[in-house]
Amino acid sequence: MRRRFYIVLFQLFVTTTVLFGQGLSLAEIRKDFKVGHKEEETCKKHLEALEEYANCPVGRGYEAAYHMFMAKHAGNPLKKMGYLRNGKKMLEEEIAENPNNIELRYIRLCIQYYIPSYLGYKDNIEEDKGFLVNNLYKLKDKETKQLIYTYLKGAKMYSDNELTLLGR
Repeated sequence: MRRRFYIVLFQLFVTTTVLFGQGLSLAEIRKDFKVGHKEEETCKKHLEALEEYANCPVGRGYEAAYHMFMAKHAGNPLKKMGYLRNGKKMLEEEIAENPNNIELRYIRLCIQYYIPSYLGYKDNIEEDKGFLVNNLYKLKDKETKQLIYTYLKGAKMYSDNELTLLGR
């Protein structure tokens, strides 16, 4: 029984390392999510790793987000729109397949909340805000839950009452 535990633990470690390669972890990608749109090198580094290794809904959701972040760093207007369109399509497909995934809804909310209105990607803000208020407490990974809560609290997109519910 003990041997089986160590085998499972080892497999989990190897999967995480291989999934995100070169020491890049989902925790690092989550942490850098708030700066990916500002820091071109961070954005490129994470996008390259995610394009190669993302094989789960959350990984592909962050890949979609980093595609959209690259739109800010691209000089060519056609490339900008290509990054944005591609990222949006990827994210919407992941959410359609995983509509109750808390982290995917968080990613979309953040993107839609901050993207310029003229780009027309603002349709799900209230839906995703409500979803997160009603579901964030169900997230089993306490570190990720706290990271999301802290980000949303600092974004000032929720009322004090909503933050109380969000933080439970």
